[in-house]
Amino acid sequence: MIREGMRVLVFSAHAADFCSRAGGAIIRFVNAGGTVHVHNLTYGERCESPALWAEDPDLALEDVKARRREEFEAAAGILGATIDCFDFGDSPLVLGPDRRLQLLDAVRRFRPDLVLSHWINDVMHPDHVETTQAALWACSYCNAGGIRTGNSPCPRPLVICYETTMGTSPVSGFVPDLYVDVSSVFEQKIEALKKLAAQPPLPEVYTVLNRYRAIEAQHMAGMSDCRYAEGFARIGKEPVV
Repeated sequence: MIREGMRVLVFSAHAADFCSRAGGAIIRFVNAGGTVHVHNLTYGERCESPALWAEDPDLALEDVKARRREEFEAAAGILGATIDCFDFGDSPLVLGPDRRLQLLDAVRRFRPDLVLSHWINDVMHPDHVETTQAALWACSYCNAGGIRTGNSPCPRPLVICYETTMGTSPVSGFVPDLYVDVSSVFEQKIEALKKLAAQPPLPEVYTVLNRYRAIEAQHMAGMSDCRYAEGFARIGKEPVV
């Protein structure tokens, strides 16, 4: 999945998703001379900022957003990626025609080789499903001359899905068919996750998950020296299990 000099665009429903699910891969893309840009669709201000709401239940949404922006900018900086936020509002995240066109224009502006987004059937978190449905639409029609946006049409990129919500794979049917060995950059990923302080469990949870994915990778992909891995799934492909 990782080749030298790739242009990688990441769609992330909430503030931390890009880092927890694909942070190690992002570092490896950057280390291979690639360029990675992340579009957060929301700040995760309502459903994914538990520590901030526990600290002060009366916080204004704009204050939560400001804290989350500081966090995800710091995390992205450690990964080596650039980042912005559409600020579409979470829970519910609703991406109608106008917003889908914004995603399509973002694809055209960046002209990626690869797009990473949530598992398309991450049904235990509807915001994630909404994100990838819109991202897939944008990537499917970014080459259509009849759809006019601020940027000119571009070739369709490859779309690959990253991890489902932790602990929900049996329900959502997420089975990796690609593994990225992140052993050499894992401490860097954890450093980035620690910047996302509004979600304190992330470092521990993804240490467990990435260790488990490494065990899978050892058995399923012959990656015998792998200690930490991230799992990915291609849409419409049979898993290699």
